[in-house]
Amino acid sequence: MSVSSISGTTPAYETTTTTAAAAAKEAAQQKDTTAAEKNTSSEVVYEKSNTTKKDSANQIYNRDSVISKLKADQKSRADSMRGLVEKLLSKQTNKYNLANTNLSTLFGAAAKNADPATIKKAQEDISEDGYWGVNKTSDRLVSMAIALAGGDTGKADEMMAAIQKGYDKATAAWGKELPDISKRTLEATKQKMEDWKNGKTTAQDYADYLS
Repeated sequence: MSVSSISGTTPAYETTTTTAAAAAKEAAQQKDTTAAEKNTSSEVVYEKSNTTKKDSANQIYNRDSVISKLKADQKSRADSMRGLVEKLLSKQTNKYNLANTNLSTLFGAAAKNADPATIKKAQEDISEDGYWGVNKTSDRLVSMAIALAGGDTGKADEMMAAIQKGYDKATAAWGKELPDISKRTLEATKQKMEDWKNGKTTAQDYADYLS
């Protein structure tokens, strides 16, 4: 066999080796590319957010909407307290007017036409220990304020502001200054709220009205 024939086979061997090496290199590169794409796709699934979070039910809450809801709840709580004060003081004033038939007030005529038993009952109702007296009416107002505040003394000032607004609304509806019994009820209510706020009393002290 000649030298030329031996050397003639060498290029074919080298070509085969080169082709195999190139194929192996390409396969390795393809494997790396696939792994990189896999890692990238898995990273895209989770995006960290500073404004949202998920609860146990996988519901997504927006921070701004939560704050808006809290503000709405606060306004609703204050409005409810104001309405309750206005309603109770208006009823107390009506009882006071009925118990004093000699007063010339908006409902004077109705009071004068009331029978003696009705007038006597109204007088008992506005007495010191009566249902519409200062003590029990202020107790009811404080119990309502505590309930609306969720027992949180930090909301005491908010509730006291609503109580004052309710008193002002009742005065406007009455058309003149409310009677002395209502003024004293307002003062007693504010004092009891201060006592609750400062820990001198607890919600349990008004439990009879919270049930």
